[in-house]
Amino acid sequence: MTSSIDIASRVFRHRGLLAALTLRELKARYRGSILGFFWSLVQPLLLLAVYTFVFSIVFQPRAAGAEPYALFLVCGLFPWIWLSTALVEGTTSLVASAGLIRRAVFPAELLPIVPVLANLVHLLLALPVLAVGVALGRWQGFEVGGWGVVALPVIVALELPLIAGLALALAALHAHFKDVKDLLTSALTLLFFLTPVLFPLSAISIPALRRLVRLNPATPFTLAYQDALFAGRFPPLALWLEMGAVALVAWLVGCWIFNRLRETLVEAL
Repeated sequence: MTSSIDIASRVFRHRGLLAALTLRELKARYRGSILGFFWSLVQPLLLLAVYTFVFSIVFQPRAAGAEPYALFLVCGLFPWIWLSTALVEGTTSLVASAGLIRRAVFPAELLPIVPVLANLVHLLLALPVLAVGVALGRWQGFEVGGWGVVALPVIVALELPLIAGLALALAALHAHFKDVKDLLTSALTLLFFLTPVLFPLSAISIPALRRLVRLNPATPFTLAYQDALFAGRFPPLALWLEMGAVALVAWLVGCWIFNRLRETLVEAL
């Protein structure tokens, strides 16, 4: 508990530096491109267009409660991209910035959080595309969207410590064990198919598999996004409690691992 409070206080104390590093990361990602930050809008728009074409014309899956399927898919896919991309980039953040770590006064815990915030910006920039998709779905007669979308900021705020805590732990572990990134990539591939992004949870008929999917820490957040963005309803209280518990545990464990390995970071890098 003490380690998590210490890291949270240091992050807050250096929030100006964190914002500057996040902005630098965003600028570096699009430096030299013609569209620049508009890629954050173009990419989700292209994803939505491709999935709409594939699942409306080429392949028409039958999933009760998930029509239009392309919109259902991206409501869970965009948040998943935030989680997976932030974790992969956060894992390598300390190794990529070894020069900064060797400066005794630099707060190392900021580096894994930078990609978490940078990819959160990409998620937020994708929301207008989702809004267009919801509007088109309602125009076609589907009962999608609604006032439940106002719960979105709280869902994001709850998932933020989950991803940040995992990024802190993975970054510290990767600094000591360089195969962590490869293991994470494989784990995320498996985790994706155990997260109800491609299918509604109600479509799982095998009880053991359903329990396995529910044990996935990403599942409650995916369900909450689908409730708020796709179904347009507020997530139930049990789901809020589950998200809060998962986020708290991930933050506490992540901070503990980071603090345990902090003293040997310079030697490991």
